[in-house]
Amino acid sequence: MQQSTQQTSREIDINYHLQKAGDKHSAETALIDSAVQKLVSQGKSVTNSALILHLISEIESTTDLLQLDALLNALKVVVGFTPDEEERWAFFYW
Repeated sequence: MQQSTQQTSREIDINYHLQKAGDKHSAETALIDSAVQKLVSQGKSVTNSALILHLISEIESTTDLLQLDALLNALKVVVGFTPDEEERWAFFYW
């Protein structure tokens, strides 16, 4: 039960951060919302790890450079709010 509460808290943190940023991250917000909806419709748990994997899959399949940029930024947001992941991803050139 505590893990579920922590995951929900982290997801709320991501949503709060994106809402506070307003239009600055509107594309990223839409992408993360879409990812959440897809995970839910597939019956999967919505966790930061699931969001990261989904965004990586989208990155691998897109050919649109603007979409790629927005997906990378959305991935950065999710990684930034995932404990221990930020360090793991710190060496990647974004």
